[in-house]
Amino acid sequence: MRLSLAMAVGAMVLGGWFSGEVRAQEYRGNVDVEAVVLPVTVRTSGGKVTSKVSKSDFRLKVDGLSVPIRDLSREADLPLALGFILDTSGSMTGRKLRAGQSLAKAFLSERRAEDRLALWTFGDDRVLERFPFGMSWYLLPRVLETIKPWSTTALYDMIQRVPDVMENARHPRRAAILVTDGVDNASKMSAEEAGKLAEGLHTPIYVLGVEPPPPVEGEDHLSYEEILKIIAQGSGGYYRRIPRLDQMPEVTRALLEELSTRYILTFETSGIGARKWRPVEVTVEGYEVTVRKGYVGTLP
Repeated sequence: MRLSLAMAVGAMVLGGWFSGEVRAQEYRGNVDVEAVVLPVTVRTSGGKVTSKVSKSDFRLKVDGLSVPIRDLSREADLPLALGFILDTSGSMTGRKLRAGQSLAKAFLSERRAEDRLALWTFGDDRVLERFPFGMSWYLLPRVLETIKPWSTTALYDMIQRVPDVMENARHPRRAAILVTDGVDNASKMSAEEAGKLAEGLHTPIYVLGVEPPPPVEGEDHLSYEEILKIIAQGSGGYYRRIPRLDQMPEVTRALLEELSTRYILTFETSGIGARKWRPVEVTVEGYEVTVRKGYVGTLP
């Protein structure tokens, strides 16, 4: 039975958006899409996030064809679920690791009572859930202090685990925050594959780079930093270098401001015809728009 738009959004709010079955299908590109939900960030030409545009200002295209927008809302009044993903490989020693720890602690002072956070780490060929959604907040600093960097980095492989990180998030307003120095030396997945996978995720990834990545080129003559930008922007997030440790509260406030001014754009698909990758384009005249690149499903 085809889900109505209301049912699809309701399922998202109830936290069923990332069930095990759907998540497994997501990587194969076989999800039955009945309603597509897009988090959208709008910026002025100067780069400042804004929420002063109306539904009539938005233009949506799928496969190059204009599509009506069924619903547009703002996230500001909804509680937030953040999935922190911290690189704990051997290259993240010293102040790099402290930068990631400081970012998570800074969020504690800025959060609202109903907000939730999870912490995952990756390094030494292991992906670990350190702090699940719903765990008592006072335990987070203790957990952070137990983290020790070690061994290799499988950064690109970590992208396919983002749905696992967000699986138990119960709030519809959500984002993943990846803290890394960008070096990958152990992934089975290529940088290109990671970028393509990020484009199909329902959760935007905000990648924070600790210290400029090394100038050595990665795959396809791209620097590590360029690869991080491709992954972040493909998912509908952004890449940004982490500044000094004493500016962590500023980084946190800027991120929370962006997440509070995002729009949620929803449109229905037809359920008829071939299910395949559909590129999505959202524009607002006179503004810059950040949104994920597309979805797998039928045409609207």
